Amino acid sequence: MPPSGPRVPPKGSRELRPPGEPRPLQRVSQVQRQADEVKKLQQQAGDLVRGNDLRGAIHMFEDCKAEIDDALDGLPKDDLCYNTLVETRRSVEEKISKCKQFLPFEYFLTAPNLQAK
Repeated sequence: MPPSGPRVPPKGSRELRPPGEPRPLQRVSQVQRQADEVKKLQQQAGDLVRGNDLRGAIHMFEDCKAEIDDALDGLPKDDLCYNTLVETRRSVEEKISKCKQFLPFEYFLTAPNLQAK
């Protein structure tokens, strides 16, 4: 059986992009964008913890958890991001519980240093 068409594509379809022209942007999935947003929220919440604002950090971690739940909604378990998001959610839940443990002692974290004489 002879081939049905030429083996080499037409010349116009093989043209390379000119030098210096930027590559087309890669498409980023919605889940990846949500994962990036979660990462930013976690960093902001960590900054609040380091700044001794535990209540603000808890609210920020709750927002992280909501973003993760949105990303996981409808995501199949065999997806590459699924396990990462589940581990991140577990980590965020642990951070929330640790922050809540320190809430009764929040005053002592921000209390001025009093020197006893």
